[in-house]
Amino acid sequence: MNIQHIVNKLKRFSNFSNVDYAIVVGSGLMDSIPELQNKKIISYKSLKMPTSKVKGHSGNFIFGTLFNKNVVLVSRLHYYESGSMQNVLLPFKILSQLATKNIILLTSCGAINESFNVGDVVLINDHINFTGCNPLIGISPLKFISMDNSYDKQFLQKLEDIAKKHNMSVKRGVHAQMLGPSYETMAEVNMLKKIGADTVSMSTVLDCIICNYYKIKVIGIASVVNVFNSNANNLTHEEVLKNAKISCDKIKILLKDLMQE
Repeated sequence: MNIQHIVNKLKRFSNFSNVDYAIVVGSGLMDSIPELQNKKIISYKSLKMPTSKVKGHSGNFIFGTLFNKNVVLVSRLHYYESGSMQNVLLPFKILSQLATKNIILLTSCGAINESFNVGDVVLINDHINFTGCNPLIGISPLKFISMDNSYDKQFLQKLEDIAKKHNMSVKRGVHAQMLGPSYETMAEVNMLKKIGADTVSMSTVLDCIICNYYKIKVIGIASVVNVFNSNANNLTHEEVLKNAKISCDKIKILLKDLMQE
């Protein structure tokens, strides 16, 4: 696959000199994206890229503007879909060559912290990589990167200020990523609770590591779609998509105000 060919095509297609905000859209969270102006859509398939097999992921780059900011929506490629870390890396390699300044990683998640409820919005302030792998293994050039400010602290504070202005409750939390595609067992949930995780999903942590490698500032926002406790029922992807919609209006307010600033 010729990445430079894809990048050149996207530059011509979008007519962007840079991207102010890229947004990786999590399962069921498309309704949380503010309406973009001058929207242009190009499919991964037309670029001869792998396409997500997961319902709720568009398989497109969607370019547009919002408050004079250049924005691109990105469809996530999960490691569990192919077992290829190169697929996971690919959209972020492309974004780095599109001169992307900031990235918003949206994810639908399960709550480990039992004080969280379905529909809560959690601002990710740290993470635990429980996938057993790292997307930077074998990357060229090899760099040892710091993860101290992996989720940008200034953006975290801005989002909390926006929520306060709208009298809207948001949480902060540590996010864990498991590989999937199976959901977590209660034994795994109890383990994650003991090591300090508040939320868990099958994405986001690997994405964050890659973005920090490319020096793209990261904002992580998780939508709680289920709470793991003794009363939990068998979780389905359909339930994830349904419950993700509960938080969409809150996330949309956060994103609109953030970009307006």
